[in-house]
Amino acid sequence: MDPASGARSVVISVEGMTCNSCVETIEAHISKLNGVLSIKVSLRDKSAAIIYNPKEQAPGALREAIEDMGFVAALTDADPQPVSVDTVFLTIPAHAALALDEIRSRLLTTKGVLNVKSSSDKKSLVVTFVSAVINGKQVGQAVPGLSLDHAARERNPGAPEDASASQTGDVALRIKVEGMTCHSCTSTIEGKIGKLQGVTRIKVSLDNQEAVVVYQPHIITAEEIRNQIEAAGFLASIKKPPKLLNLGAIDVERLKNVQTKSSPKSPPESPEDGFNLQTARFRVDGMHCKSCVFNIQSSISMLPAVASIDVSLEDRSATVKYDPSLISITTLGRAIEAVSPETFTVSLCDGHENAELSNAPKSPRVANSPAHHPLMHVTVMDVEGMTCHSCVQSIEGVISQKPGVNSVHVSLQNRNATIEYDPMQTSPDDLRNAIEDMGFDASLTGTPSPDPVVLITQPSQERMVESQNNKLSKTETRTKPSPLHDNQDGNPPSKCYIQVTGMTCASCVANIERNLKREEGIFSVLVALMAGKAEVRYNPAVIQPPIVAELIRELGFGATVLENYDQGDGVLELVVKGMTCASCVHKIESTLMKTKGVLYSSVALATNKAHIKYDPEIIGPRSIMRVVEDLGFKSALVKKDRSASHLDHKQEIRQWKRSFLVSLFFCIPVMGLMIYMMVMDSHMSAMHNAGNVTQGDMEEHHSAMFLEQQILPGLSVMNLLSFLLCVPVQIFGGWHFYIQAYKALKHRTANMDVLIVLATTIAFIYSLVVVLVAMAERAKVNPVTFFDTPPMLFVFIALGRWLEHIAKGKTSEALAKLISLQATEATVVTLGPDNILLSEEQVDVELVQRGDIIKVVPGGKFPVDGRVIEGHSMVDESLITGEQPGRPCCVPVLDSTQLQE
Repeated sequence: MDPASGARSVVISVEGMTCNSCVETIEAHISKLNGVLSIKVSLRDKSAAIIYNPKEQAPGALREAIEDMGFVAALTDADPQPVSVDTVFLTIPAHAALALDEIRSRLLTTKGVLNVKSSSDKKSLVVTFVSAVINGKQVGQAVPGLSLDHAARERNPGAPEDASASQTGDVALRIKVEGMTCHSCTSTIEGKIGKLQGVTRIKVSLDNQEAVVVYQPHIITAEEIRNQIEAAGFLASIKKPPKLLNLGAIDVERLKNVQTKSSPKSPPESPEDGFNLQTARFRVDGMHCKSCVFNIQSSISMLPAVASIDVSLEDRSATVKYDPSLISITTLGRAIEAVSPETFTVSLCDGHENAELSNAPKSPRVANSPAHHPLMHVTVMDVEGMTCHSCVQSIEGVISQKPGVNSVHVSLQNRNATIEYDPMQTSPDDLRNAIEDMGFDASLTGTPSPDPVVLITQPSQERMVESQNNKLSKTETRTKPSPLHDNQDGNPPSKCYIQVTGMTCASCVANIERNLKREEGIFSVLVALMAGKAEVRYNPAVIQPPIVAELIRELGFGATVLENYDQGDGVLELVVKGMTCASCVHKIESTLMKTKGVLYSSVALATNKAHIKYDPEIIGPRSIMRVVEDLGFKSALVKKDRSASHLDHKQEIRQWKRSFLVSLFFCIPVMGLMIYMMVMDSHMSAMHNAGNVTQGDMEEHHSAMFLEQQILPGLSVMNLLSFLLCVPVQIFGGWHFYIQAYKALKHRTANMDVLIVLATTIAFIYSLVVVLVAMAERAKVNPVTFFDTPPMLFVFIALGRWLEHIAKGKTSEALAKLISLQATEATVVTLGPDNILLSEEQVDVELVQRGDIIKVVPGGKFPVDGRVIEGHSMVDESLITGEQPGRPCCVPVLDSTQLQE
């Protein structure tokens, strides 16, 4: 069926939805309208995807219907997209229970059915339906007694066999996926995404770290696909906007990574689908191993115009079968060289053979196609100033976003950049200037290729050409390690800093690092004992900083997420005043989300705070605050704690001081009683040794002492007082010891707190048990107890911990003073023509945005890193690096002489 007369899909943005009840209300109301075949409303994307019959409905009427329900609706697409349709043949039984008109009426009322036609003999029906809403089997079951007529399809070869043959509404999407390390990762993504409703096909490339997805936009959105990939534990970002794609047979096979081969049993191709193949033989110098062979074969075989390629390492040659109507021999040679620039040298072999493999006429669509335009030029630039792979990634990331750039590959070893671009949108000089604006020195090594790659292709193949060229130009980066697991060249998805208290030695550091690394989603942990801070690199799709802090607390330490470290660039916290109701919140959020560069915004009416994520390359914090103020609200930056109070150990000092004083208060009476008994026993022993006192007199005197008198049989005054004085120490003085010991044993580890608690608990329980046994036996002799041991142990150990944290606080004082030297404000100036100073403004250092011009007065602090554009000075970097001689301003700390701008 011609798509022009079939179903259409339209996406309508819907504002004002607050919960799933709104979603269900819209879906229930709109689905009842005439001509609406399917509707799916997304609360997260604030949109509604509707499939409708253009003969009965129009996009404007659907938008008005949503607005009549109290929501704000707007059409996001100017032109509705066609939807893939299918055709099924149904046989009417000879003795049908229903009349033909009634059967047609029931079929037409079925959701997804567009048209029903009957044959001339009225024994069969041809039903056209939307394959995304209903399938052929369900159509046949809509009316009892009807059966599918498979023979009719063979008699009508023009009818598509399945939905895949009529993908008029499919869209191709390329998603960059980071974190894949093996083929198991690709299988996981393909299996998960391939099962989603609306996803037609998916191919994941481990080498290029990307996924090519063909999907139906009226069923699922690109953002939902990206979210599903991130839910699988990978970082995903949409490289380019989705494009409408009409997949042909060759494209489908290539997407499946299966090379289309001719078979003798295959039916002859129609003249429209035929093509000419020729063979070209190239000499390739520079290959040294099987890896080179594999790289050339895998890259060149992905080109749409190449049918096959055979590379021989022994003969140093490459034999290519290609379609000369789509690509030239010269372009093939350059494509092989582009696999590894300055490594491979390609030339045509003498007397190479060009054999025509097929005499089928050329496709009329190709011959008459007006699409004879150069799709790409290739230029190579020398780039100086790169020091690591971070520089490489920065250049590739920025240049690939420039208009007209198809692909870019930067080689750190060769210090060059190979860029594939559209000469109608950009030029080598513009690309060179863009690289120089990033702080690197770039120069053109030669003129652009005079023979651009000319591809004469159907629109359905243009998306695949773009994808394959990217694969070709990034061949050298195949072995680049995943940024999720590489600790040297790559960066983790996210990083957070956590303030940790309660650490006493390197064993505590090792304990935290060892246990955190066992948790899923945490890649690395670095703990600084003196600074009391932990740096954690983690996967935000698996774990979040508050959970990391809770894991540290379970180990027996105090942990608090440092917000000023956790957020970093691109996140802004504002205090918004003047809001009165939810309408104000919606107004601020909707306006911010429409602002270019703002990625996410969330406003809380109860706390009067706004959480905003933005792209610092597009917009800055002051611009965002100006947008909020233009709406009639007052905004201010949330003040962050710049103090280094966590370095002075004041909390730990107070904690152990309190524990020491409590233990000491009850320990002094216990020690007094113990010393008194020891002195009296020593005095009586001396008298006995002198012969003045007999053994019986000693026992009689001992029992007559007040402390040894029994209140109850087996319970003496001494044991009762010792017990009463020991219990508060055991509970209050030893509270911190017991908490730390419990958390250590919970994780099957032992530390000094476990030993202390073990000794004091055994002494206390043993003494209590022997006293209870003596009371049960009504003993006349008082048992020997150790109630004096726990208070004395807690007193001396708490005193040691108190003095230890006092010493640590003094040691960290220098670090705290260094942190206090950080600048809190910056002077932002506005320059006019000829660098004339127009105005200057004092702003918080957090409000400095990219591109600002900062003035630093003599003796002032440099608030941020930047490049000096006027003036010169000597700065003292020894505060951080320890270097003695002065050096020109680069990343300085204190300015000592002249005015800086």
